Amino acid sequence: MFNTKFSKEYYLRTSDFDSRSRLLPSAILDLFQEAAGTHAEELGIGAEQMNANNVMWVLMRVKYEVLEDAHPHTSVIVNTWPLVPTRLGFQREYLIESTEGKTLVKGTSEWVLVHTEKRKAVAVKDVYPFSEGFETQTVFEEKTTKLHNFTPVSDGMIVVPGYSQIDVNGHVNNTKYANYILDILSPAEDESVCAFQIDYRKEVLADMPVTLFCTREDGEAFVKGVNSDGENMFLCKMTLK
Repeated sequence: MFNTKFSKEYYLRTSDFDSRSRLLPSAILDLFQEAAGTHAEELGIGAEQMNANNVMWVLMRVKYEVLEDAHPHTSVIVNTWPLVPTRLGFQREYLIESTEGKTLVKGTSEWVLVHTEKRKAVAVKDVYPFSEGFETQTVFEEKTTKLHNFTPVSDGMIVVPGYSQIDVNGHVNNTKYANYILDILSPAEDESVCAFQIDYRKEVLADMPVTLFCTREDGEAFVKGVNSDGENMFLCKMTLK
């Protein structure tokens, strides 16, 4: 019998927070990633099992909202569960809670299964070891929609990913983008990111120069990464408070 819901306690380290003791976006994405990966292993569809079949899980979109602040040197409970898969992908939900049960962060993500050599999407539904019993609870009432392109209004910042940003799939790990984004956003002392969405459009590889552009409008910030051919590699939207 497979458990379609997963919960695990994680300890928050000093390095998970910025200089103003606010939980970093990359730390939130890392908690999501760790919980999702561990749960996938339990379900028999983890990275090792997928690699044996020449496929890999690729994150296409992730969104979260901060409801309450977390604090360094405390523990949180990360809850996650997959929804019913579609033909080419599936949605996974997240709740990060305090050990007292207060919801701190809620999030959602969209994944596809990609052939490791062809780099093309393949069918998802057949890899699940069960066909029913999926959870139906979503953490956001509204459907997460695709982010739209924007025209830069200022000069960009070039980043060149190195060895430490590359994961087992051979591309920049999804959590690392959040650090690039926060660096170009450079929040003011009284600003914090209370909502975050990133759409991953194309793989960013080691030593691939990417130019980041940032614009702000009415309490929101938008960031995109563009390769040397002018293609959007990712788009991000943040709500600031």
